[in-house]
Amino acid sequence: MFEPNSTIGWPVGRLRESAAGLVRFVRAPVLHSPDWKTQGPASDLIWLFAVNCLIVVCLAAILFPALLAFDVEMSGDMTSLFDRPVWQILAIVVVVGPIIEELVFRSWITGQPRLLIPLGGVALAIAGGQLIGFSNANQLIIVAAGALLMLVTLFAMIRFWNRPVPGWYARIFPLVFWTQALLFGFVHIFNYAGDNPAALLPFVLPQLVGGLVWGYARIRYGWWSNIIMHMAYNLIATSGLLFMLLAGPRPA
Repeated sequence: MFEPNSTIGWPVGRLRESAAGLVRFVRAPVLHSPDWKTQGPASDLIWLFAVNCLIVVCLAAILFPALLAFDVEMSGDMTSLFDRPVWQILAIVVVVGPIIEELVFRSWITGQPRLLIPLGGVALAIAGGQLIGFSNANQLIIVAAGALLMLVTLFAMIRFWNRPVPGWYARIFPLVFWTQALLFGFVHIFNYAGDNPAALLPFVLPQLVGGLVWGYARIRYGWWSNIIMHMAYNLIATSGLLFMLLAGPRPA
C-alpha cells in the first residue's frame, strides 16, 4: 500500500515489523531467539512502544464508552490518589509505581537463579506469615525468622550468581510469561469500584496488553526497557487528568 522508502511507508514498515515480532513472541514465548542477534538496536523500543500505544488506543475506543455507559467508577484508593498534588501523582504513578510493579512482575522472568531465589524468599515469607499469623506470633520470633531468611536468601544469591537458567524453567517459560501478564492485568481490577470482579475484567485489557508487551521487552532488550516503557505509558495515560488539574480553575 505504501512504498517502503516513502515518508509514510518507512514508519508503517517499522510498526509492522515490531508488531510481527511481538506477535511471534506472544504466540510462542522463548527466552532466546536466533533472530534477535540480527535485529535492530534497543532504539527499536520506540516502535514497540508505538505498537503498545496503538493497541491500547483501539481498546480504549471500545472501553471508554463502556465505562460511561455502565457508570463504572474508580475505587476509593484511586480517587484519593488523584486528589494529591500533581508532583505526588507524577512521583507515584510515573516513577514509583512502575518500578515496584516491574520488580514484582517481570524482573525475574528471565530465569537466572540469582533472580528466582529472592522471589522464592518472598514467597516463603508470605507463606510463613499466613501459616503462623503475624499478629499472633512473638515479635522476636518474627524478627529472627525474617533475618535468617534474608541471610539464607543472600547466601544463595551469591552462591548461584553466575549459574545459567535452569532447563526446567526454560520448559515452563511460556506458562510463566502468560501467568505474569494475566496476574498483572487482574490486580488492576482493584482500580475500579464494584463487587463483581468478573464484570470488570474487560476494563483491565490495557494492563494485560502492557504485561505482554513489557514482558517481551524485558526478555528481548533487558531489565531497563520494561521499566522505561511502563513509565512512559503511565505518563501518557495520566496526561489528560494532569492537564485538567493544571488548567482547571483554581480555588480562590
